[in-house]
Amino acid sequence: MNFSSITGCCFLQKPVIFLLIILPSITFSQEEPYVVRNTTTCVFVRSNHDINSTSIACLDPGTPVTVISTFPFWREIKFGNNKHGWIAKKFIEPATSVPVSTDLTIPDTAFLTIHFIDVGQGDAIWIQTYDDLIDGNGKFEGRSIIIDGGPDSTNLPNALLSYIEGVGYHGADIEALILTHPHIDHYNGAKAILKHFTVKNYYDPGYPSDNITYKNLIRRANGELGTPKVEHIHIGQANFGSINWGNELKVEVLYSWDEAANHPLGSATNTKENNSSIVLRIQYGDHVFLFMGDAEGKNREDDALTPKYVEKILLTNDSARLKANLLKIAHHGSETSSTLSFIKAVNPDIVIVQSGRKSFGGTFLPDNTTLKRYCDNNPNVKIYRTDQGDAEAHLSEAAAVDKDNIIIRSNGKGQIQVKAFQGGHIFTGNFCNN
Repeated sequence: MNFSSITGCCFLQKPVIFLLIILPSITFSQEEPYVVRNTTTCVFVRSNHDINSTSIACLDPGTPVTVISTFPFWREIKFGNNKHGWIAKKFIEPATSVPVSTDLTIPDTAFLTIHFIDVGQGDAIWIQTYDDLIDGNGKFEGRSIIIDGGPDSTNLPNALLSYIEGVGYHGADIEALILTHPHIDHYNGAKAILKHFTVKNYYDPGYPSDNITYKNLIRRANGELGTPKVEHIHIGQANFGSINWGNELKVEVLYSWDEAANHPLGSATNTKENNSSIVLRIQYGDHVFLFMGDAEGKNREDDALTPKYVEKILLTNDSARLKANLLKIAHHGSETSSTLSFIKAVNPDIVIVQSGRKSFGGTFLPDNTTLKRYCDNNPNVKIYRTDQGDAEAHLSEAAAVDKDNIIIRSNGKGQIQVKAFQGGHIFTGNFCNN
């Protein structure tokens, strides 16, 4: 299966923004019988997987349909007298109960897709699991997970919201929204996700931040500010429980802030908040993905020989669990991350840097010294950045949010597929070779 290009638009009561997203539409030889869920009104069928496309029918609850293909948040159906169209996935369900699958085989065409979205200085990640069109079997359910929301809280210019709504629609289901820690460049954009999508699970390290904006975001998740309440709120690692996004995935929280553990997390407020970050490990077949949030390994002025803080904790607890094919580097590639022993333990093939053109007293992230440590460890490592070419083009902080997106696809074996963009165009360079 090859990537295919689609052009979509965000669906806000604002000027329309067009963006390019590379996503597959998947067709199946086996057609599955479904019915329209019990809703208060009929449900629109559209000519395409786009909420602005023509409405060709409105189906009443209980109407039988046949699902023939899938697209993120959408299903293509046959209905009536052999009519075809697209319906929002959340509004249909299997006509009969489906047994839970115990077969964990991953077909070659079953791709996990991870989007690292250019939101400027901040993190925003959208994970899509594969959809086999068999809802309820506990495997390949086509779920969407978001890790962090970037810095922009408004509808526009929220690059994460625009990106996802380029293929989705208001009210679409988000299985999990994970906010790694209480820094505005990670949580602020999540406000719009809570407002425009149905979030089933909210995860938060529970670090006691005094930031009123952050507190209001948690109130929003609780349904106190006019937005729908999140179905399940998990604040603090003790309340995370077992994370299940499908039997084909192994999802583990390797670290999160724990008041009772009383780990040394630095003296400055920012350092402590960074080191409250949720660190997430996802395994899909033979491939492991490690998401570090802003978890640190040293102070900026320290050398890279002796790990501190979260990196020391991870290395002490179980360094073998850190080995990963892909690493979302910590703290935007700051010198406060990536000690030598940590790099050696992870030994990634691919490093993702989410950063922008924000000046921190004249310093811009990532630090080249940090990235070069990965090159020295493995000259063949591939480093991809969401600020690709921004410095060379002398872009301002706002202008640097220019679609330097990175799309990862994995079927759990062989090489991980990467499509990296610079200014919305395919980019094939590599930091270590420059």
